[in-house]
Amino acid sequence: MHKYHVGQTLDLLPSHGSSSRRAGQCKVVALLPFEGHAVQYKVQSLLESYQRIVSENDLRLPHHPGDAPDSTAA
Repeated sequence: MHKYHVGQTLDLLPSHGSSSRRAGQCKVVALLPFEGHAVQYKVQSLLESYQRIVSENDLRLPHHPGDAPDSTAA
């Protein structure tokens, strides 16, 4: 089951392998089937002119500067 949906803007994490993938914001273009160990997505980076296929582990919800961790302890 996919965690994110088509049209959603997410943070694409930097590549830890030999890929030249840059970190930055991207938009989900398509949901792809489970492949190997995670579901996959086709994304369009806002920094690049082409689309990439990435696993769900390479994506996260955008972090907004100034957001503080939830502190509900009183």
